[in-house]
Amino acid sequence: MSVSLEKQKPAIDLSQFYGTEAYYRYPLTQSVFYTDGVKYFAEQAGAYWFLDIVFSEYEPLMRREGFITVNLSVYDGQADITVTDGDDKTLANKHIHLTDCPSGEYLFFFTNDVFMVSSEY
Repeated sequence: MSVSLEKQKPAIDLSQFYGTEAYYRYPLTQSVFYTDGVKYFAEQAGAYWFLDIVFSEYEPLMRREGFITVNLSVYDGQADITVTDGDDKTLANKHIHLTDCPSGEYLFFFTNDVFMVSSEY
């Protein structure tokens, strides 16, 4: 049985987010928050799975480094997550074999216990 994914959903435009009006507590890790832009992305892309990965796997990196970038690259129903220290030093990589998240490049920052869209920094 094959799984059919919707063909080429348009990328989600996150450029409208500058700053945030609210912070949302991540329910499984009470010590970290995310912004309006991240909430919008997760809702529009159906990508709360992405938040689960970021907060469960990359929160320790944020604490150690103080600042990390999280790049989500989505293509052909697959995705790659690349975490850097902000100076192009790769700290972690993860491949997602199947997703219906819209294709595109999405850049996020994680610092001071807040996960945000890059334009909200």
